[in-house]
Order: sequence, then structure tokens, then C-alpha cells
Amino acid sequence: MPEANRSRVLLLEQANKGAGAARNLALESVPHGTKYVAFLDSDDTWRPDHLNLAVQTLSAGNDVYFADWWSFNHPHTSNFQRIGALPPDRHEKITGLTGVYKLGVSPLEHITKDGGGVIQTSTVVYDYSKYSKLRFREEFYNGQDFFFWMDLGELNAEFAFSTTIDAENGEGINIYQGAGWGTDRSLARLRNEIFVWTSVRRLYQLTPAQYKSNQKTIKHLEDGVIRDIIHRVRRKKPIDKNLLIDIAKYDPMFIARASTWPIRALREKKSNRRQENRKAPTE
Repeated sequence: MPEANRSRVLLLEQANKGAGAARNLALESVPHGTKYVAFLDSDDTWRPDHLNLAVQTLSAGNDVYFADWWSFNHPHTSNFQRIGALPPDRHEKITGLTGVYKLGVSPLEHITKDGGGVIQTSTVVYDYSKYSKLRFREEFYNGQDFFFWMDLGELNAEFAFSTTIDAENGEGINIYQGAGWGTDRSLARLRNEIFVWTSVRRLYQLTPAQYKSNQKTIKHLEDGVIRDIIHRVRRKKPIDKNLLIDIAKYDPMFIARASTWPIRALREKKSNRRQENRKAPTE
């Protein structure tokens, strides 16, 4: 960083309270009169034109800007291309800006439909002067950024996005690293994600289609819980009953869904066998 800019950097420290609390501390410390705020996680980098394009987009009457990004673990394609959740032809192009579009759906619709969507925090720049009171929801261990975008949408913020790759996502510290099936942290990871998605239907008024998408995400996670439990039972690994109690509290239907899982698993197994038999070569 150039020497002239170093005096403008404010380093804030606090005990680890999660990503949401860290971002909120930064937002509380934004100087009076600041127009825009941009986020950048410690392991990510902006490409040179990111802030310039963001300011141009926001100056055109938009409140929130985000862009495509590249991730180290998917080196051959961008995130927008890989997920396919934002086909440009379904969104209104912004005149005078190359590859920039108005988000044609609400953030709530985008995030619930695609199980999280593609709004990556390190590409987001927003009009802080209009939404200076908004903060991240610190009760969530993960997914705080989802709620921040949805809360901006509930405040009628206008979102725009660029198909330009504006940021590169580094490896950094993954809070779920080593949290695969049967590991010590796998059930905790699933519990946390179920808390996120069951909270969506509690905090927001969902349309029938959004509710259905949300339920699909929750069901997928709860199926993961059941598979994880079976994995543990077979290998005689411990099961933290408190995590299961939390999951049942977040979604009372979990117990009923779990009781039908053996039947569904048997049907799935039979279906897979039939498909394999169809594919088998005949003499």
C-alpha cells in the first residue's frame, strides 16, 4: 500500500465473535459522511476495475452492486458460469455499462431459489448512506451475509450485478474444513445450516414458490443429517444428542421425516438398481 494511504487505514480488533460481529464492528466505525461501503474478506482480492465499476453502477441509480468472481477450487470457470443462477438475458441491461444488469428478482427470491445464490460478499459494494443502520444478524454462525442481502431487499434496495469477474476468492480459512460425513464437526455444520434455512421462513414472508424452494433446501440438509447418523452408527462413532435436539427444535417435522427415511432409502436403492440394469449391456 502506498505510504500516503496508510494513515487512512483503521485497524479494529475484538475477541472472535464470528464474521457477522466483525463486519458490524467495521460498520459501526465507518466515518460520518461515507457514501459507499465495500466488503473484502482477508483471503480474497479485488481486480483493478472492481471499485470503479461498482461506483459507476451505483451512481446510475442502484443501491447494491455485486459481480462474478473466480474461486481457487474451480479454476476453469467463474462462479456465475458454474452455478448458472443469473442468465443475463433474464435481467435488464443497464445502458452505458458493459455487462451490468439490474437484478430482475428480489434477493430473497434469488437466494431461496438457488439455495444461497451467487452474491459473494467480497464483490459487494452498497450505498451505506441510505442503509447506515442495517447490520449483520450475529445470531448466525454462517449465512449472515445471506440475511444482510435479503434485509437490504426488504428495505427496497435496488440490486445490480456485473458479469465481469471482479474478485478472486482465495483458500483462506474454511470454517467447515474437515467437516465431512462422520467427522466431529459434520453434524454441527448441518445443524448450523438448518438453523439458517428454517430461519428464512420465520423472518420473511415467502411466496408459495419460495417456501417450496426453502423446504427443498431444508429437506436436503436433513437427509444429510440422517445419512451422517447412519454413518456414525455403522462405525460406532459418538452422536451429539444436543445437536439433534436443536435440529428438531428448528424444524419439528424433522422427526417425522427421519422416521420415513429407511423406506425412502430402500426405494432409492431399488430405483438405482433398475437404472443400472437398464444400462447393463445385453448379449
